[in-house]
Amino acid sequence: MPRLPWPLRDAWLSRLAVRSQRGDREAFRDLYRALYDPVSRYVHRRVPSKADAEDIVGQVFFRLLESLERIDPRRGSVLSYTLFMARNALVDHVRGRAGQVPEEAAAAVPDTGTGPLERLMGEEDAERVRRELARLPAETRELLMLRFGDGLRFAEVAQVMGLSEAAVRQRTSRAVRELRARWDAGPARGELANDG
Repeated sequence: MPRLPWPLRDAWLSRLAVRSQRGDREAFRDLYRALYDPVSRYVHRRVPSKADAEDIVGQVFFRLLESLERIDPRRGSVLSYTLFMARNALVDHVRGRAGQVPEEAAAAVPDTGTGPLERLMGEEDAERVRRELARLPAETRELLMLRFGDGLRFAEVAQVMGLSEAAVRQRTSRAVRELRARWDAGPARGELANDG
């Protein structure tokens, strides 16, 4: 997907979706190409197995094709509609697996590799952030991951999670304040917290 400011991105994806609904195969190919990276990143951040993640991504685009006629760009962004489908596919994938809670999968915080968090904060601080996030309720973790990990706007997070935009803004603000207070009250930067 080209790096466009969100209003232009949303308008472009909406046009592709409408053209796809009219049977334009090239438009659907362009829509698939535009949505593949954000959907793939969303799923791969939450599923440790690369093969499982690829299966889920494939299911999302199959579901998108099946539900193409139900997309209404006036009711929300095409990207958040597709990520909502990815969330549901992820929950379906986890449901029934022993020892896994479906809602926890959507709120998973990646803990492997050197990602942006490690590059920004360093390994030790990034680990501390993960521990603090793990202490939050699953819904709050998911909200923060969508907002800051996936880079969605408040309205998009609301659409993915089935909440009002006002609730997303309020919960995000509260969670960030809580994390900031814990961070300030915890050990000095660079020291590992002992959750003992």
